[in-house]
Amino acid sequence: MRTRSWWGEDLLGRGADDEPWACGERAVTRGKLRAEVAWLAKAYRHHGIGAGTTVALHGTPSFTQLWSVFALWELGAQIALIEQKTCLAEMTCLLGRWRPQYFVTFGGSGRRHRPFTDECEVLVRRLPDGEPASTGHCLLQLSSGTTGAGKLIGRTPESILAELGRIAAVEGVPGPGERVLLLNSPARSFGLVGGVLHGLDTAAVLLFPAPAAATRTADVVIGEPRHFARLGEDSVEPFTSLRAAISGGDVLRHDVFDRFRDRHGVRIGQAYGTTETGVISMDVTGRFAVCGVGKPVPGIRIRVADGVLDVHLARSPYVIETDPWNGGWLSTGDRVRRDPVTGSLQLLGRAGDDRRDPDRPPAVAASARR
Repeated sequence: MRTRSWWGEDLLGRGADDEPWACGERAVTRGKLRAEVAWLAKAYRHHGIGAGTTVALHGTPSFTQLWSVFALWELGAQIALIEQKTCLAEMTCLLGRWRPQYFVTFGGSGRRHRPFTDECEVLVRRLPDGEPASTGHCLLQLSSGTTGAGKLIGRTPESILAELGRIAAVEGVPGPGERVLLLNSPARSFGLVGGVLHGLDTAAVLLFPAPAAATRTADVVIGEPRHFARLGEDSVEPFTSLRAAISGGDVLRHDVFDRFRDRHGVRIGQAYGTTETGVISMDVTGRFAVCGVGKPVPGIRIRVADGVLDVHLARSPYVIETDPWNGGWLSTGDRVRRDPVTGSLQLLGRAGDDRRDPDRPPAVAASARR
């Protein structure tokens, strides 16, 4: 019996070579995806990257970056995805604590930030005094720091695959052949898992915000409130076949919800979670408007303790521990109310903040809030 060479091989191997995978300035098939991943794996191996190697990735969001992520995972490397907009101070802090062996940049330095480009140059630098992986995490991300200082958060292959299963079990998520306009950053948790990997898992076709992408033909849009605010403007041409819109990562205001619905005829749904836990709850259809963030996704274990939402994790998500990890329940720091009839979660603000305006929408996030 043939064994898998890496944990995501089944995801990458699905579909015929001529099936569409994604579209930016041009369309990319699944065969092209697999060929580029294989070529980059060979190139990175030539640089000395292999199992247990630590690699930081930073630069222009692109197919090249995504192909590199898959290639490095295939080699068994532990990678840190650093958002393009991450400032020098944050990056220095991350690299100083984690000490990767390699730093890979995409698109060169000093360029204007771009939402997405198809292909770009790659620079691989070996860093002095870098250290190999000391944990079993395959993916590292820097939290946004809304709960204090940013933390280095790790995801294991098991936790990513479990989250994919939970997302796939939610009614209304993108399915086979559907065209998904992904506006979230692929370097953030929900953009990567709920967008890129879910698309591989379900054979949905990704549309990235490039000039030539046929974005008006999207069936589903995934983005942040700021994206939906722009899409709700009168100058934006309505989508031709949109059936769902999923927002996360920040507060969704009533006026943004209303303008988008009036412009495109679709209610904005929401996804809520943290970098540590992945997606906790989803409302794909927008049934709960801005007042709720949907029901807990199947398979997630939550509890409300003293009005604050906790999520059960089998192991600590923190790569560099600052406090002892006792296992079990991780506090999100969010005050919540759970509707006794629908089971939907309503976010009421942060724990310890009693100054919430009752007319202000609750704080809402999608897998990258912390």
